[in-house]
Amino acid sequence: MAATILLVFSLLLLHFFLGSHAQVKGNISLGSSFDTHTNSSWLSLSGDFAFGFYPLPGGLFLLGIWFNKIPEKTVVWSANRDAPAPVGSSVNLTLTGSLVLTFPNGTVSLISNGASAANSASLQNNGNLVLRNSVSSVVWQSFDNPTDTLLPGQTVPSDRRLYSANGTVDYSTGKFMLEVGTDGNVVLATFRWADSGYWWTNTIQPNVSLVFNESTALMYVTNLTSIIYRLTTNVPTPVDRYYHRATVEDTGNFQQYIYPKVNGSGWTSVWKAVTEPCSVNGICGVYGYCTSPDNQNVTCSCLPGYSLMDPNVPSKGCYPNVPPQQCSKSPSDVTNYNIEVIDNADIVNNLFTEMTRLYNYDLEKCRQAVMDDCYCMAATLTADNVCRKKRIPFMNARQSSPSTNGIQTIIKVPVVEQGKTDGLIAGKKEPRSQMILKVCLSISTMLALLFAAFAIYNPIARLSRARKFLANPAEINLKKFTYRELHEATDGFKNKIGSGSFGTVYSGILNLEDKQIKIAVKKLERVMEQGDKEFLTELRVIGQTHHKNLVKLLGFCDEQSHRLLVYELMTNGTLSGFLFAEGDKPCWDHRAQIVLAIARGLSYLHDECETQIIHCDIKPQNVLLDSQFNPKIADFGLAKLLMKDQTRTSTNVRGTMGYMAPEWLKNAPVTAKVDVYSFGVLLLEIICCRRHIELNRVEEESEEDQDDLILVDWVLTCVRKGKLEAVVKQDPEVSDDFKRFERMAMVGLWCVHPDPVLRPTMKKVIQMLEGTVEVAVPPLAQTF
Repeated sequence: MAATILLVFSLLLLHFFLGSHAQVKGNISLGSSFDTHTNSSWLSLSGDFAFGFYPLPGGLFLLGIWFNKIPEKTVVWSANRDAPAPVGSSVNLTLTGSLVLTFPNGTVSLISNGASAANSASLQNNGNLVLRNSVSSVVWQSFDNPTDTLLPGQTVPSDRRLYSANGTVDYSTGKFMLEVGTDGNVVLATFRWADSGYWWTNTIQPNVSLVFNESTALMYVTNLTSIIYRLTTNVPTPVDRYYHRATVEDTGNFQQYIYPKVNGSGWTSVWKAVTEPCSVNGICGVYGYCTSPDNQNVTCSCLPGYSLMDPNVPSKGCYPNVPPQQCSKSPSDVTNYNIEVIDNADIVNNLFTEMTRLYNYDLEKCRQAVMDDCYCMAATLTADNVCRKKRIPFMNARQSSPSTNGIQTIIKVPVVEQGKTDGLIAGKKEPRSQMILKVCLSISTMLALLFAAFAIYNPIARLSRARKFLANPAEINLKKFTYRELHEATDGFKNKIGSGSFGTVYSGILNLEDKQIKIAVKKLERVMEQGDKEFLTELRVIGQTHHKNLVKLLGFCDEQSHRLLVYELMTNGTLSGFLFAEGDKPCWDHRAQIVLAIARGLSYLHDECETQIIHCDIKPQNVLLDSQFNPKIADFGLAKLLMKDQTRTSTNVRGTMGYMAPEWLKNAPVTAKVDVYSFGVLLLEIICCRRHIELNRVEEESEEDQDDLILVDWVLTCVRKGKLEAVVKQDPEVSDDFKRFERMAMVGLWCVHPDPVLRPTMKKVIQMLEGTVEVAVPPLAQTF
């Protein structure tokens, strides 16, 4: 069936590109348009590139730019990668000078976002789509908004990113990112897992850009005056006999390719950033196992004891065949394990999974160390006899020559009794009750879809929904701003004060009721295409929150493709900047008050709102300080506004590594306890006045000096040894108030317990912090 669909799609694609259709070269005047029915496109003068509707499987279209003279018609840029256009969509360079994509239902998506109106458009011979004003100045160009590909002549400045596609025919945003950082470092990373990077240029200096030279087809990193790093050093010459591109691929690599213009038969790689494809972080997902004997092709499978989430897409990762035991003292809860050893394989270290390192260990001693530790699920033994114990979840298990040669991986594999698998192991029959339940659910789903279809296409139902929608804005209790108002208030969005997973924040000044108010405007950049009704529903929930430890939402803008939120401006920046800045530490008493204030804000979100709000990304960067240095939680309630691949689901991870609860990566239900875990890490950071992981020390110190590298592990170890004073020996202010510090540290350790059931609620956390409830020693700290 899949082969038939692919064949039909290939024939349609061939018909589309070989069939007769209008092609326009040169300057495009105002009022010009084309749609999916006419198969029109705008061409560069050379005819090498085309801009138009590129057909996708399922009858949808990608509005993009592609190489026009080669059979592959390789796409190099798209305007709607995450929202494919249906049949009947059109593109229009409006008489007011905007380039827009219009869907059949009348919805308009703005493609260009230039500072002034355009007077004409053209597709240049280098593949750059350019809009110019009446004096021929560029007001917008596709080169400034790359998707996954760079072309000769293109420059990527700092704070700009390219995102891979999801697959060879799925052009939506994938999980890999190339970023030119504000610190000057060019990095490849698995951005959805807050990955610090698996490849980088190490060009740490200001004003850095990634340049794809047009005359030499070489890529290099430059500062304002010179080349400081060369990526490619050699390509076939003369370069004008080839097409060139550099792409962040769906496998996580960044490669430069050439294609002969005459008698070419395919793209050939002339350079690649990653030489061992299995070294790409997360390439096979959580619990996945990557193998690549030839360092060309990648095979994703599962570690022993785990099964593929989706056998059709192995890169999605795996799940445990038996849920991990909770390390309780009850004999009935103990899982029996066998040990399996994989030669020349590694579970690559990251600071989240590694527990302890044991030196001068052989294979037998390392195996025994794994079996004796309930919380340890694996270990790696290096050729120099270092046994590195690991806790779940595993992110980067791989076998790849030469980097994993000589390493042995030791895995705990649960012993599954015959007949007690509950359908978790392939090949076992499901119980009859589960089969009946699945049939009932399938029938219910079909009926629900039929009812939904009737509701959508029934004109009376549509009218009813429209009337209900029109009433929604009045229920939100927030001021609705126009895009023009916020554009003027922020001076054209010039003063950027921050950015994150939700979008970019700009400061501004609003004139309201004869007084000026300083504001922060957040432009949401990855909002789910879910319609105005759902957007306003989420805003209604956020708008009903009122607490002194939450950043106040003043209003919003919901105009065409613009989704913006207007907040009060927090003049003293982030808690991160306050805690970790160079110089003297903030006073101990103030830090203790900040912990309690944040706890009260979270407790309000979890227990006192009409609709419970789970933040999902508590960290010091998401706590802001007002003019009096009072802490306020930011970005609460936004999780449901993100696109599907960014939301809290059982298979997709959101949050920041190090603050992220283990259940995110174990396919377990996500509750308010994920915020409790993140708060526990944040609490320890505040009272110790240091980051949870000090990455800057990894290369500066020997392994023996890195016992305190991970804050949670260090505090836990000190408590187990009865030497918690060692944590604050450099902080006399805290040493003088050690009893309060000890109580707060114990609360933090309760919050980061791997079992969410054993974590306290935020209401209980407040009682523990205030001293009204006794704080017992956490289970993790009871034995050493």
